[in-house]
Amino acid sequence: GIVKTGHDHIVISVAKYVKAKKLIHVAKPAYFVDKNTVRAGNTTYKAKKILICTGAKNFVPPIKGLETVPFLDNESIIQLKKLPKSLIMVGGGYISMEFATFFKKLGVKVTVLERFSNMLGMLDADIRETLFHSYTSVNLKTNVNIISVKKTATGVSLTYNDVRDPKSAKKTISAEQLVVATGRVPNTRTLRLETGGVAVTPRGGIIVDNRLQTSNKKVFATGDCTGQALFAHAAKREVEIVLHNLTSTKKREMNFDLMPWAVFTDPAVSGIGHSEQSATKAKISYETLTAPFTKAGRATVIGDTRGFVKVLYVKKTKKIIGATIIGPNADDMIHEFVALMQCNATIQELSEMIHVHPTLSEVVGSLR
Repeated sequence: GIVKTGHDHIVISVAKYVKAKKLIHVAKPAYFVDKNTVRAGNTTYKAKKILICTGAKNFVPPIKGLETVPFLDNESIIQLKKLPKSLIMVGGGYISMEFATFFKKLGVKVTVLERFSNMLGMLDADIRETLFHSYTSVNLKTNVNIISVKKTATGVSLTYNDVRDPKSAKKTISAEQLVVATGRVPNTRTLRLETGGVAVTPRGGIIVDNRLQTSNKKVFATGDCTGQALFAHAAKREVEIVLHNLTSTKKREMNFDLMPWAVFTDPAVSGIGHSEQSATKAKISYETLTAPFTKAGRATVIGDTRGFVKVLYVKKTKKIIGATIIGPNADDMIHEFVALMQCNATIQELSEMIHVHPTLSEVVGSLR
């Protein structure tokens, strides 16, 4: 086993594990020298099958002055020893919004800057509207063009204007800490994948099929390095499928269409399958069912009736093709729809389910 990592605590953890399993651990940068050979340090390793799982890394945009500012990213921010009084977060994706949730609950003054017209742009408009209704204490700015950043005596200052109008007036904001959370990119640049006959996307994601095989059929890839489904639970399942297929004649495949996700904001958002955005883009003739959490007595009892459940189904066949939940325990509740969609259920079968009273899941019985 060859492990490539830049994190000492992970190296130590992996070293202990592989020692117990009698595996070889090589903590040195690795790269392909041909289609079935990898070099790590001064040693080459040949194998009939090779598995790449090098993950992803924080993407740092080209911002003037950023190289002079000690900014944080999604990894270093969790190593803070002291709570800052204020934060500027660059990026309006799920990483940024989850940390904004965390720090606003601790009383930190948080400003989030997003280049595009919406935070969490992958969410449907009704979901975003419900979510950000709860974020009045966070300064959310969209259509932001960052001109420059610089270090100050008390932290950092950032100058920006409106991305829609390059000639618009410049504005400046300051904070104690700057967080750059503009997404993650596959950690593949140094692997010399072209030498290994492994095709990648323009962003460096390793292209794989549903069995996680690359363009080089001797090479497999799992996890964030593929640029698909950047979730820990996705990587776990992908590794299970690869190991099964390497040891069994009966092959399994990964179904990326049934990959559940969650954004740990307040309230939480979760989903699986199509949103209205993606269904419209795919030209699917669909209908929706919705139910607000005010319909669940348990939500009233716990004092949180924010949000709703939305289900998409094919107009003709009634097959469920997607579900999104925003509200209390949304991250747990989505698994009901994971099971239903795994079994190709219809809204008729959904309507026949009985939910325990009083629970939050009971809201599903009110879908109309």
